[in-house]
This record gives sequence, structure tokens and C-alpha cells, in this order.
Amino acid sequence: MDTYEETVPSHDRALRTQRKTSRGRLFRRVAIFQFKLFADGLRDIVMSPLSIVAAIAGAISSRDPDVYFDRLMHFGRDTDRWINLFELHDPERRDTTTLDTIADDLEEAVRRDYAGGGVSAQGAERLRALAQQLRRRGARPAGGEAPAGD
Repeated sequence: MDTYEETVPSHDRALRTQRKTSRGRLFRRVAIFQFKLFADGLRDIVMSPLSIVAAIAGAISSRDPDVYFDRLMHFGRDTDRWINLFELHDPERRDTTTLDTIADDLEEAVRRDYAGGGVSAQGAERLRALAQQLRRRGARPAGGEAPAGD
């Protein structure tokens, strides 16, 4: 096992050997990762001023000065598990909704819709027709006139 393999959690190594690898799967993972990065960044933007508010509220509170900041840290840990940015949380132990489960559910719904000829299938057909039309336009002579028969 190389150095990288030693740092990968065991459940990740098992998943990698079980699932099919493909370019489509890679692009899906990258798209989900980008969405997770956005969610993580948005959370950080929100939590930064909230941490200052929590510190001020704790400083002027007659209660435990750490109570508000501790709540914010708990919220941060919960959202970290929900976002699961670096896939550190074992997917087999998911007992709550995460961005991964939302993405899986959304993909499954689109696949069912496509298989049933729904909106996603109609959209795919329109994209194919548009691509074909654009290819035909690209095949026209430089003068801009359509070839005979068009």
C-alpha cells in the first residue's frame, strides 16, 4: 500500500473497490464537491460574524460566558457532518440527511423521471435536437448559404 492509501479511511478504500469508476462518476463527484465547497464557504461567512456576536453576548450575559459560543461550535460540528466536504463520515452510518443523501435522492428522481419520459427526458431530447441543428449550421459553407437540399 502506498502512502496515500495509508491515509484513506478504510471505508473509503472498500467503497473504491466496490464502485465502478467512470468519467461520468468523476464529473458527478466534482460537481457535488463544488456544491459542498459553496455550502461550506457560505456557512463560514455566516459563522464569522455570529462568533463575534456569541462572544459579546457571552461577555455581557449573567450566565456562563461560553454558552453561546459553545452552541455555535455545536452548530458548526453538525453542519460539518451535514456538508461532509471531504467524505470523512462513513456513508454506511448516515442516520441523518446530508448533502450526499440529497444529491443521491435528486439523481434518483431525475433518473426515474428520465426513464418515464418526463421533463428530464424531454429536455434531453431538445438538447440533442439543438446540438444537431448547431452541427448542421456549422457544416454550411462560409458564404452563409445553406447547401442544396436544406
